[in-house]
Amino acid sequence: MAVKLQKPILVAGIGVTTLMGLGETVHSRFFHLGEWGLLGAIAVGAGAWLMRPQSSIDSLVLPPSLTKETVEGAIAKTETLINSLTSEVPETEIIPLREKINQLPAEFERQNLQIAITGARKVGKTSLKQQLEAQKLGDNLTFVETPPLLTEIEAEDQKAKNLALASDLVIFLINGDLMDSEWQIIKELTAAHQRILLLLNKQDQYQPEERAIVMQQLQQRVKSYIPSYEIIPVAAAPKEIIVRQHQTDGTLKEWTEKPNSEIKDLIERIQYICQKEQDQLLWGSAWRKTMNVKQQGKAIYNQVRKEKALPVVEQYQWIAAAAAFANPVASLDLLATAAINAQMLVDLGSVYQQKFSLSQAQTAASTVGKLMVQLGIVELTTHAVGGFLKSHALTYVAGGAVQGISAAYLTRLAGLSLIEYFSEQEVVLDPESNLNVKTLEQKLKQVFDDNQRMAFLQGFVKQAISRLSLDKTATTVS
Repeated sequence: MAVKLQKPILVAGIGVTTLMGLGETVHSRFFHLGEWGLLGAIAVGAGAWLMRPQSSIDSLVLPPSLTKETVEGAIAKTETLINSLTSEVPETEIIPLREKINQLPAEFERQNLQIAITGARKVGKTSLKQQLEAQKLGDNLTFVETPPLLTEIEAEDQKAKNLALASDLVIFLINGDLMDSEWQIIKELTAAHQRILLLLNKQDQYQPEERAIVMQQLQQRVKSYIPSYEIIPVAAAPKEIIVRQHQTDGTLKEWTEKPNSEIKDLIERIQYICQKEQDQLLWGSAWRKTMNVKQQGKAIYNQVRKEKALPVVEQYQWIAAAAAFANPVASLDLLATAAINAQMLVDLGSVYQQKFSLSQAQTAASTVGKLMVQLGIVELTTHAVGGFLKSHALTYVAGGAVQGISAAYLTRLAGLSLIEYFSEQEVVLDPESNLNVKTLEQKLKQVFDDNQRMAFLQGFVKQAISRLSLDKTATTVS
């Protein structure tokens, strides 16, 4: 397989591999540790970067309050993003996004408010909605009930969350202490600048002492997200009570009565928020709609860029296969692979508008190699490829093919991980920014898990054998 190379990092890496291969006799005295010894050397090269101070990843906290200026700035940035798409994305996909962006400024002047009532099954959403609508709190208020949360149907859960996020205010109902799954949803909504009233419904079913304990626990748990005065006990549909009355003739008359709902505190809080803090509600809604348009634009952008990036990964995976297959010194294969991955990183960075210097790319490629060793990906890949080749009819592949095919597979994993990493970054990045090692490690794990299926590996090995068998020795460097 003839491969013509004109990339400086790649040429240098393969060149070093070739020169060191000529001194194999001397090499064997110092590199008897084989592949793992070289991987250790690669790890040392990445040490300086990995050992630099890393900012701790704190748990999600309440985002700063929005201002009109903040939202207007987000709209302007999203509009810039949409404009930048025109050079890479078909206009037919951009027009709907432009229309949504143009509608966003009107959010600041909107008079009608939508309030979503959400929660798990059987927490009283329907009863509360009926009670609130009966109060006729104003023509500008609309109450909507979301599908139940925490069902086994993911699409229904997402539909409920989407409706909550699309509303101006959320009333979140629970029947007792907050479950962790409910807590996670509250944090998710709050992170999107969604205002939440947390209601302890069916309070009539608690003794006063029990209710006080539950309320105290709720206030303590969510104090960083929801102020205590917006955690409200209610009884949207109190249970019927038995009334007994002694008659003058000495008999006992008994009947049931349905108490009135207990939502007075909730009504007062809703009225206050809608009258005094309507602007803040509208800013939050405008911000969420802006982020939604931004994510849609980014998804289109990433799809277009991925279509450009995948051929780059495929090109370098076969270059890595040829280099490792042609190199008779197995312990040096990863030296060439690291050089190839560095050049691939530079080219992928160009696709995603992320500029890397040669030294940055070399350090990052070494880091990827170290992560693969730490995660056991190298060992698992080599064993899997070797196992497939043992049963293959073409016996000539017993030599350098394990190294060649493994190098191709590892290069592909590295490339796909970088694509996933870049896809989550802002479209326009600071050219001087470095890769986040922890995030890249997560993507590497995810990509490896998605690509280690036996059927996929068998297909990849067969494809690699076909590529290598075209020319087992011809690798041209110029």
